[in-house]
This record gives sequence, C-alpha cells and structure tokens, in this order.
Amino acid sequence: MSKNPKWIIDARNIVKVYQNGSEELKLLDNISLTVQENDFVAILGPSGSGKTTLLNILGCLDLPTSGQYFLDGIDVLKARDNQLAEIRNK
Repeated sequence: MSKNPKWIIDARNIVKVYQNGSEELKLLDNISLTVQENDFVAILGPSGSGKTTLLNILGCLDLPTSGQYFLDGIDVLKARDNQLAEIRNK
C-alpha cells in the first residue's frame, strides 16, 4: 500500500433530502465514503435504505443536498452540467 493513496471517491457528510409537499424526507444522513484506486466496494442494505440514492450521487446523476463530493480530484458540487456529463461518459 502506498503512503499517499489515490482517492477515486471522497464523499464527506453527504445528505440528501427530498421535499414531499410540506414533509421533508431525508434519504441520506451524513454518509462519508472514501474509495482508493483498485478498491472493490459493495453497498448493502434493506429496501428503502438509500442505496440507489447514494449510487446516483456517486455516479453524478444526482447531487447531494449538502456535503462534499470529490471524484478523482474533481469537486463534483462545483462542476458545471457539461463537466458532469463528461465525467459520466468516462
């Protein structure tokens, strides 16, 4: 293992909230995840636990309500739509 790992995914305190009328539905609550180059990851949990929501955020198909997300060093939350499309196509 190298002394300076290359983080491919660095997600910190990810929160995702959907508004359903006057009701707030918090699907992700302060999720943090780091994945190094060449790591394998499995995301497990019961139905409705936020797995798909997390994968949509990690795949740049959706953005978190709050938190920080870096994908291969790129700050996803500051990226423009065309940059996100480019990332998704890789």
